[in-house]
Amino acid sequence: MARMLVVVGDHLHLGGTVVAGSPFTDIDGRAVARVNDPVVCKVHGPGVIASGDATLIIDGNPVARHGDKASCGCTLLAGQQAMVSVDAGGSGGSKASGLSRAAAVLGGVASVLDAMKGIKAGPTPSYVPDGAPAPQCWVRDHEAQIAVNADGRYYETLDPHGTKYPWEFPVSYHIAVPAKSGGDVVVSIKARVTPLAGVTPGDVTTAKLRMMEGVDEHWNGRFTLTVNDPLCGTRSFPIRYEIQWVDAGQDYTLLLHKDYDREMVDPPNVYISTTTDKWTYAHEFAHTLGLPDEYSENEDDASDTVRYARPDGSFDPATVEAQSFRESTDPLSTIMSTYQSTGTHPRFAWNIGMEVQQLLSREIGREITCTVS
Repeated sequence: MARMLVVVGDHLHLGGTVVAGSPFTDIDGRAVARVNDPVVCKVHGPGVIASGDATLIIDGNPVARHGDKASCGCTLLAGQQAMVSVDAGGSGGSKASGLSRAAAVLGGVASVLDAMKGIKAGPTPSYVPDGAPAPQCWVRDHEAQIAVNADGRYYETLDPHGTKYPWEFPVSYHIAVPAKSGGDVVVSIKARVTPLAGVTPGDVTTAKLRMMEGVDEHWNGRFTLTVNDPLCGTRSFPIRYEIQWVDAGQDYTLLLHKDYDREMVDPPNVYISTTTDKWTYAHEFAHTLGLPDEYSENEDDASDTVRYARPDGSFDPATVEAQSFRESTDPLSTIMSTYQSTGTHPRFAWNIGMEVQQLLSREIGREITCTVS
């Protein structure tokens, strides 16, 4: 059965357009579309053509036909030209001869490429062979309860001699990834406040409000997680941090003291007081997700070194010098190094990228990659 060739300007069945094609071959002035040429789907956003006729190669790639698929799973609809059709199968030579007139016309796609400026496309999805089932893209949301030893997984802290401290730091939290529905990746802990001697119900309410405000001010709106599926393209999600207050089933117990010399996290307990401020709550919240301090406590004030693991699990070659003290005005100061510093860095969400990458790879059944910006 004859199948029309797809050219620039043809559509996808859910809306959207083929936006570029061969730089050397066109039909009546419209570039012939091929596997890996870009499309913009009205529903799924930027992507590429994922299937075509492997027996008919146009300028290095299989030509796309009516009924072939885009990387988002949508069907290509030919209709902008009516001069050339192709039968499935057969010899590549006979089909190529049917395109002799088209192959003689060079260029003709500069305006299309100009129109693509500003379109943010992710890494090119992999080619899906002709006849293979269309990839299932973003078909459901995902979530997971995380319970890991952060030390050695998310980071390593080395002493002044370069030896890793033999620490353990078990953390527990929840991640929800709206791969289908869109929106924010939500990272949350379940927390229960235990008031100690001298603490009033009003103190408990104040502590909860301060912690929520501290997390919102210092962590939310800072990071974006980009998920790349090799068959479906990319999607980006803001990362939002939350606290869920519970009476049971908590990840952490907040031990609220009337007075306490120094706040700290010793999983599953968080030591706080009625005078703990919003910045300190934000700093300690980061520890509950597995982030390390970026300062040292050596008696001789010697610096430690902190290494962070990237979302793929490899340790970043760039390290952090954890000094005994760093001014808040120091451009290298961060919320993890210096009191009242508001500095953050994408490395502070690499742990989330790692867990999402592993979660989606496991549940989707192919290698997914994540980046944080």
